[in-house]
Amino acid sequence: MSQIKNIVIIGGGFAGVRVARGLEKELADARDNQYRIILIEKKTHFYHSIGGLRAAVIDWSDRVMIPYTNLFKDNKHRIIHANAAKLERDHVILDREVDTFGSSVPFDYLVIATGTAYHAPAKSYTDDMEGTRDGLAQFRQQVKSAKSILIAGGGPVGIEFAGEVRDVYKDKKIILLHPQDRLLSGSTPNLKLSQKAHDLLLKNNVQVVLNDRIITESNNTVYKPKNGVVETKLGQKFTGIDMVFLAFGNRPNTYWLKSSDLGASIVSDTGYVKVKPTYQVDHPDLKHVFVLGDAADFDESKHAYRTKNQSVAVIKNIVQMAIHNASPKVEHKKDFDAMFVTFGKKQGVGSLPFFGGWVVGSFVVGLLKGGSLFIEKSWESLNLVPPN
Repeated sequence: MSQIKNIVIIGGGFAGVRVARGLEKELADARDNQYRIILIEKKTHFYHSIGGLRAAVIDWSDRVMIPYTNLFKDNKHRIIHANAAKLERDHVILDREVDTFGSSVPFDYLVIATGTAYHAPAKSYTDDMEGTRDGLAQFRQQVKSAKSILIAGGGPVGIEFAGEVRDVYKDKKIILLHPQDRLLSGSTPNLKLSQKAHDLLLKNNVQVVLNDRIITESNNTVYKPKNGVVETKLGQKFTGIDMVFLAFGNRPNTYWLKSSDLGASIVSDTGYVKVKPTYQVDHPDLKHVFVLGDAADFDESKHAYRTKNQSVAVIKNIVQMAIHNASPKVEHKKDFDAMFVTFGKKQGVGSLPFFGGWVVGSFVVGLLKGGSLFIEKSWESLNLVPPN
């Protein structure tokens, strides 16, 4: 029997899970016995980040944390809970030793799906369920206790957090501070969408302050300001603030690649992984390495829905190379541009890819996203059923 070969996926978020599940099916359909899929993911659970902000206001902890236990149907495939620490041409160095491999996992093909790093609760607090559950519970208590909350950042995270708070607490004072001249400035060029978001916040008694940024007192995502005072770069002063939430600071999760010369050479100046149209990493010695999702240096906004078509393309190209010994053929095509920003369960704003960006309001966003936040789809992707 020939030696088993490894297809390694680094990152168990939306992109990594889609590739793992789809690739297992394709290998099974091809009656392949050569390849084993290994998912390297530091967390013990999939964190449904789309629902993280709601879980920070109401107890959705057991809905947003999903075990990886049922991801693979064939037990020859494996999940390793560790951090990728270093990339070499044919193996990945881990931050700890694991059964079978020690600290080095060899690969014939590699998929980088490490995504983007955000602050909790938009991302998981810790690598285990208990720590994340505790972190969310503490955050909810801080929200409950605060009479006045200042949110720094008017992108989707800031707006959605304001909406979750307002959905539950009608009387809290909420201030949203944004450094640009319009909300969602870093997420969309659609001026009508920005204005509609602004109007929605004002309608829900959220004070919006533009063209200024806070002077932070802490690197923590959330903190209680000294004496309840928050000062800004332009000299504004907000008093009586019980809680500050920093809703900015996302960055590509590629820092680990810089631990080797080879890894560092594929990271662009903006921190994303250099990529060819075929999703192969743009390096002459790494034709067997692919990248997709938020970590890939494609000129497009970073949204989970884009990983659906991207994962299909990556899977087809790997199968083409591994099973058929042929060159990859499927190239990246920019997906449609769409965005839904919820404001609690029933309100929100969004844009659809019609007429240059058709702006929609609470009815559509609430109906399509606000109620469920797509949680059922994530549970289904991991072959599980969500709790009632």
